[in-house]
Amino acid sequence: MTGSGFQYTGDLGEEPLPEILRTIHHYRVPGVVTATSGDVVKKIYLMGGNVIFATSSDLRDSLGAYLKQSAVISSAELRLSVDRIDASQGKRHGELLVEMGVLTPEVLRQIVTEQVKAILYSVFSWEKGSVTFEVGDFRKDELIQLDVPTPQVIADGIRLLPDPRRVVLRLGPSWTVFDRGEVSAEASGVSWNAAELKLLSLVDGRRTLRDFITAGPGDVSTNAKLVYAFWVLHLVTRRDVNTSGIKRIQWKTSSG
Repeated sequence: MTGSGFQYTGDLGEEPLPEILRTIHHYRVPGVVTATSGDVVKKIYLMGGNVIFATSSDLRDSLGAYLKQSAVISSAELRLSVDRIDASQGKRHGELLVEMGVLTPEVLRQIVTEQVKAILYSVFSWEKGSVTFEVGDFRKDELIQLDVPTPQVIADGIRLLPDPRRVVLRLGPSWTVFDRGEVSAEASGVSWNAAELKLLSLVDGRRTLRDFITAGPGDVSTNAKLVYAFWVLHLVTRRDVNTSGIKRIQWKTSSG
C-alpha cells in the first residue's frame, strides 16, 4: 500500500484475506477490495473502518440462488419474480419481491444481510487469487448495509474457516512462543466470548503454539483459528525463533 494513493495489490496465495483486510483497515479509508479467482470476482466495500457491502459475479451467490437454497420462497414465486426483472425498468430483485408481497421489507433486509455475509466470508477460504484495493466512496446508495467493524469481520471470517491448516502454517512451528500484543481485547473492535478470552489469557510469553492449540478451552481446530485471529488483529505477537540449529541437527541425523 502506498502512502499517497493507498493503493494495494496482493496475492491470496501469499497472504490470506484476513491479513490483507487488517492492513487496509489500518488506514481507515473508504474503498473497495476486489478479489479475483479464475472467472469469479467478489468485491468488499469499506466505509469508515466498517464493511458495508459485498457483491459477487458468481450466479450461485445471487439473491435468487440464496432464496432458493434457503427455501424462503417457493420455486414458483422465484420464477415469477425472475421473469419480471427484465420488464421492471431497473428494479432490483429484492424490491420486486416486496412489491409482489412475497417478502416483507424486514424479511428482505434480514435475507440480504445474510446473503452479503455469505459472499464476504466465502472469500476467506480462497487459497489463490488476486486482491486489489481502490480508494473511493462506493455503494453509498445501498439501502441495506452491513456496517460491521472490519476487525469483527476478520474475526468472524476466521471463525468460519472450514479448515485451519493453512492459518496454522502462518503462525509458525509448534514451538513458536507468543507474547501479548499492542491491542487489548477491549480495544480490538471484536466481541469475544468468555472461552475466547480465556484462551487469550493463556498468552504469557512462555506457552507455545502447541500449548494453545491443545490446552485451550475449545477443540484443536477452534483454538488454532482463534490464535490466528489474535495474531492478525495484533492481540498477540509471535516471537521469532532461530531454527538454524534445529535444521543442522536434523541434517546430521538424516545423514547418519
